[in-house]
Amino acid sequence: MPHHDMPEEITEPADDTPQEEQKLDRRTAIAQARAIRREAAAVEEHQAKMQAQETVTQILENAEPAPPKAPLHNKTAPVPVSNTTGKFGWLDEVSQKPEEPKPVQDPDEIVEALLASSESKKKSPVTDALVDQIVAEVTGQRQESESTTPEETASVPEEPAEAPQETEPAASEPDAPAPEKPDAPQNHRKNEEKVIRELRRLTAKPPAMSEVEAARMYQKQTAEAKPAVRKMKRRFDRDWQKRAGGIKAADTKRRTERAFAGWNIAVCLLMLFGIAAGMLLFERPTVSMEENRTLAKMPEFSVENYLSGKYTGGVAEYYNDTVPFRSTFKGLIQHFRKTFGMSGSAVIVGNVPAKQPEPAETKPAETTLPAVTTETHQTEATLTTVSETTAAEPEETPENDAPEREGELSNNILIVDNRGIMLFGGWETMGENYANILNRYQEQLPDVNMYSMVVPTVCSFYTPEEFQHLITSEKANIDYINSCLNGVHPVDAYGALERHKDEPIFMRTDHHWSSLGAFYAAEEFSATARVPFVSMDEYERHSKEGYVGTLYGYTNNIILKENPEEFFWYVPKANFTTTYYNRSFASPYEGSMFMDIENTAPVSWYMTYIAGDDHIVKVDTEIPNGRRLCIIKDSYGNALIPFLTSSFETIYVVDMRYFDLNAISFMREQGITDVLFAMNSYSANGPNTDKIETIRVQ
Repeated sequence: MPHHDMPEEITEPADDTPQEEQKLDRRTAIAQARAIRREAAAVEEHQAKMQAQETVTQILENAEPAPPKAPLHNKTAPVPVSNTTGKFGWLDEVSQKPEEPKPVQDPDEIVEALLASSESKKKSPVTDALVDQIVAEVTGQRQESESTTPEETASVPEEPAEAPQETEPAASEPDAPAPEKPDAPQNHRKNEEKVIRELRRLTAKPPAMSEVEAARMYQKQTAEAKPAVRKMKRRFDRDWQKRAGGIKAADTKRRTERAFAGWNIAVCLLMLFGIAAGMLLFERPTVSMEENRTLAKMPEFSVENYLSGKYTGGVAEYYNDTVPFRSTFKGLIQHFRKTFGMSGSAVIVGNVPAKQPEPAETKPAETTLPAVTTETHQTEATLTTVSETTAAEPEETPENDAPEREGELSNNILIVDNRGIMLFGGWETMGENYANILNRYQEQLPDVNMYSMVVPTVCSFYTPEEFQHLITSEKANIDYINSCLNGVHPVDAYGALERHKDEPIFMRTDHHWSSLGAFYAAEEFSATARVPFVSMDEYERHSKEGYVGTLYGYTNNIILKENPEEFFWYVPKANFTTTYYNRSFASPYEGSMFMDIENTAPVSWYMTYIAGDDHIVKVDTEIPNGRRLCIIKDSYGNALIPFLTSSFETIYVVDMRYFDLNAISFMREQGITDVLFAMNSYSANGPNTDKIETIRVQ
């Protein structure tokens, strides 16, 4: 079948073509074959491609045998296709663009790069996988270069590397042998083996040691490491001991704190429940021997008292005032104070305001003074300073070479030189209410002789100079009260006591005066009332050692407890009869004016006079003068009664705190001719004054 699409030169060769034409150079033939393949590849018809393949095969068969292959680095660019014979002129029209050869890396360069990489990058050693990869790449390059020969790959031969044009041997040396070309494939394999050996050397593992060598090596390394290990161990032990000590100490402290906290909670709970149980189960006292008073009682319930708060207040007062073993607890507290040196030579017990400048006469300064309340079973019920007015003229303290004594303030009492001193804080106008109440009594009983005896306390005569600034003048206060009286006769008890202040007219451990002080005051009263009075020779003196009075009960001061005093009293030689009544002047019974104190606690010995306060007492004497005396008093008035038995025919004794009748009516019914209000300065300036008014109007 004729080939219409092929060039004429191929389909119909010229007749003048010699039968034996000269064979083409091998490289030229290969170049022409590649050019024909490229041209045929651009043609779409299959027939043309087949014809081009036949032409390529014919060219290669007619070409010279292939020369030995040159080394990779000596490859030359392929010789361009030429049309020297003119037989393949149609190829001249084909645009030829030779392919660029694939670069082949030199094996020496590969080895050097691997060595440099292994030296510079110790952390990324050459691995077997990397070696296998490089070997595969090198081998692939070699196989690719060999595949360019027509014997291995006839269909797609590689372009030969450019090489210098071969020159034909000179005509003068026709038999000269062609120069030998190096054996390229063999050299290539040697380079590959060199690369592989170098790579294997880099990745080769050291030969395994025998057990003996390994043991020796281990012993050697162990011996070399022992000093460093010992040093490290010592340092580690020191650090650990230090840290462990701190941890242990902290842990011990934490456990100790927890244990103490647990014990504290347990002890507190035990004490709390123990005290609560004791308050409920143990017997509560009714009388305080130390304070010489009757303790608070449980109030009676009523709706009115409950709504007003009096009932709940009374219950609280009852439980606070009647603590079981209160005397024992007070004694223990005092022993503790003494043991720890908390008691000095001078102790101020109470909150006492300092003296203030004298206010203007029109409006005295107001202040509040502390109250000392002592409700006794058989002596005084209330001994208080009240909040009314107080002031004091500034006085210069005289210089004293002796050092000042220490003081402690509690309950308005000064303890100095083994003596308790109640500190008076009233001022002149505080007693004005007391004077006005007495004036109202005089108005209602104009035919009755009214007398007012305000008795000063121990502070007026025994307060040391360095503590004078803590008190105000009782004399000024009493003088102001006397100036406010209208029709009531004042009795100057202050002057009578001051004349005998060097004598034991007051007790050291008790807030009351002594029987001797009461004698001098009674003598002054008898002179004011113009009644007879006998001397001290008409009385028998009795005494008892070991007396510790109410001031110890107020302060619980160990100084007073450890310095008891003599308690003495005087019994009249004259005959008289003593009758006791209840608060309503009922249930009479006769008894002794002096209570037997042989089996009584020392703190209650002052109750020997008429056996206390909470009853009405009537004394009938042998003095037929028709004078009937009613004494309205606090506990200070108890000591006066024995010395008035020689002055009045009948004596009625009423404590304004324990009297349930109307005082005016009672005096009229009993035919009273004389009334003596006998009380200390605290009562005249305090709430006891209101009780005097209460019994007047009730």
